Formats: sequence, structure tokens, C-alpha cells
Amino acid sequence: MAAAGVAGTAALGSWAPWAQSRPGGPNAPIVFKQTLAAQHFSIRDSITRVDKAVMGYLGGPNFPEDPTDLGPLVPLPGGYQAVFQFLGECGYGGFEFYQFTQAAGNPGGANPGNTLIKQWLDSAGLKSVGTHTGGLGLLNTTTGGLSTNGQTQLAIADALGHRMLGTAGDPVSGNAANTLAGWQTACENYNKLGALLMENYGIKAYLHPEQNNWDFIRDAAHPELARKHRIDFFVENTDPRYVFLEPDTFHMYNARGRFPDPVDGSLWDPVPYMTKNWKRLVGWHVKDAVRAATPVAAPGNPFEQTKVRPGFPLAGGVDVIYSTEGHIGNGAQAAAQPGTSPRAYGYDPGATAPSAQPGPDPKVWGLRRMFTDVKANRAKGFAYHIVESDSGPGPATDPGRSLRHAKYSAKLLLGQK
Repeated sequence: MAAAGVAGTAALGSWAPWAQSRPGGPNAPIVFKQTLAAQHFSIRDSITRVDKAVMGYLGGPNFPEDPTDLGPLVPLPGGYQAVFQFLGECGYGGFEFYQFTQAAGNPGGANPGNTLIKQWLDSAGLKSVGTHTGGLGLLNTTTGGLSTNGQTQLAIADALGHRMLGTAGDPVSGNAANTLAGWQTACENYNKLGALLMENYGIKAYLHPEQNNWDFIRDAAHPELARKHRIDFFVENTDPRYVFLEPDTFHMYNARGRFPDPVDGSLWDPVPYMTKNWKRLVGWHVKDAVRAATPVAAPGNPFEQTKVRPGFPLAGGVDVIYSTEGHIGNGAQAAAQPGTSPRAYGYDPGATAPSAQPGPDPKVWGLRRMFTDVKANRAKGFAYHIVESDSGPGPATDPGRSLRHAKYSAKLLLGQK
């Protein structure tokens, strides 16, 4: 828990601020089954293959500490039913969808439908926590009601049980993203959609902001916006009662390094974004990464989600970063909480030239601090830790990588205290 406020909130019981990640009390695990979910995109290759049609390695009991302990070569789970069962056995309690099809050779065929998907979730002990099938396409801007797709997504939400509809799509795309008018219209429509979904259906509309949202509004007619990050404009101009946020730990830190201030080169500050908007957070995309092996100047990527793991015998030694292993997961040493120590790849060393703002970066908090110092309570604040890696699916020489990432990320997160 955060040092500040602990004594004052203890008397309020386990649902006081900060308690969402520790409902069992101050010594309980930070992440637990009810909050742990898997992001569909991270294991997308497993859903689109036929169950047991491909052989791969899911890791042994000493992996990843022993990178040679791959476990036996096994038929890999494929399709919703088998993958849900695997995730449930790994300790997950939820699943966040980004679409609803699968490999045609699995039970239920390519389009199994809501009833079967719900049965498979229930059988595996999972619940649907939300989807990335939302966004402004759900709103009919002419009538002010739901679009045809909005009605479809509402029906799916009712059938599967989730009460959140979000998107990773940029609120404004193309040339309009560099216009004030484009962002004003997008924010206005997000407010309308959010109010419509919340007031009528009890559903939260959320944005999962990715890279471009940290760029600037480069509108020549409005030079005062040349230093305004798009994400800040969006947050400031959407209604916190109706428009919610799902931070991605990789995209947030990677993008701030890609888009330094055009005047003084400073980096966007993630701390007030997390702490001041805590009531708007619906969940974290828990995505770990390490500093790029070859530093590049902005707007190149300062972080990467794979790394050569010494001793790892597959794919030329390249493996994905498991949650809590990387520099984002461990955070900067200056930001570390008392009594904690880093895992695997160690504390974040900071950027190296020519990357933006070289040197130690105490704004890289680490996963544990993000999960405990950002407020949450029973009614408001984040409810889920959603495991993901954009680099989850492995090459043909390592087809088990995405499920292995899900398995060991769950183990590492569930063991964090």
C-alpha cells in the first residue's frame, strides 16, 4: 500500500481507497483471481488454431528462472473452449475480448455464438470483463441512439455479462487528428455515447489509449495546441462520469518517449494522469517491456516487448517479457517501494541517447506501485489487471509462446505482495 493515508483509511474497512487491489487486507496479494484477466489479442494465435493441432512448449515448474525448463512438448490448446480451460487452470478469472470468431475446426465452428461462449467461460471459471469492440461506431450521431453495431454489441454484452465496452482505436484518425475541430467533435461524441450507455444500460464506455494518443494536436490554425498531447485534451474534454480509461502500461511509457515536448524536450508526466484520473480507470493492460537493445531517437520506440533470454533454447533465444520481469514492471530504482526488490531484468536504467531524455527516470513507477499507489474503491477505480503482450504470439519455432506468457505472467502477478 501507499505510505500516505494508510492509517486514515484502515478504519474504513477493506473497501476504502487503495483497497481494490487488496480486498483481503493489507497483507493480501495485490493481484488475485477475481481481478486477473487475459487480453484476447495477446493470445490471438491460440484462438485461431484448431485445438491440439500444433505442438509446443508451455514451460516447466522452474521456468522462467531456469530458461531451459521448457517442460514437455505438448499439443497446444486451440479455440475458445480449450483456451478458456487453460486460462482458468492458470488462475485467471476473466477474459477481455476483441472479437468473437475462432478457427473453424473447433467446437462451435468459426462463429460459435454467445450461448456457447458463455457456457465455455462459465465452465472454466471465467467471466467476460469487457471488450475492445466499442468506440464511436456504437453511436448513431444522427439519432443520438445506438447504431446497428451498437445494438449488436449491447446484445453481446447482455449475453456474456460484461458491463464495459471499449476500444483501442484512436478517437480521431487521419488528417482530422491534427485539427482542433476533429478532437472537439470526438470528445463531444464520446460524452454522448458514454451517457447513453451508462444512463440507459449501465455500461461503461472506455478508451484504451495507444501510441498516437500521446502525439500533439498539430493544427496550424491553433499554435497554442502545438505542445498539447492528444490524450490530455481528451481527458480534459470528456465527462469523467461517463467516459472511462483503460491504461496500457507499455503504450503509456513507450509513447511518452516517442513524443517529447517540441520546445524543451521534456517527457509527458504519467503520474498525475494515473492518480488524478483514478475514478475513471476501469482496468490496467499489464504489459511489460525492457529498454530497446539499440536506442533510437524519437519517435522511435524506447521500449521493446521481447529480448534474448540467455539459455533459452527456442527462436534463437528470443523470448517475450513476462509480467513483472521487465523495466516497466520493475520501475526505476528511485521509484521503488520500501522492502521491494527487482525481478529478472532489474530496475529500469532509464533512456540512453539518442532516445529522448537520457538518464534515470523516476516517473517509471513499476507495476507494483501503479497497482497500490493509484487509488481504487469498490464503486470507482480500476477493477482488473488484464495481462497482455503485443508480442505474445511466437514464431513458427515457438508456437507455445503466447500461452506460456499468459501462464507465467499469471503466476508472477498472483505471487506479488
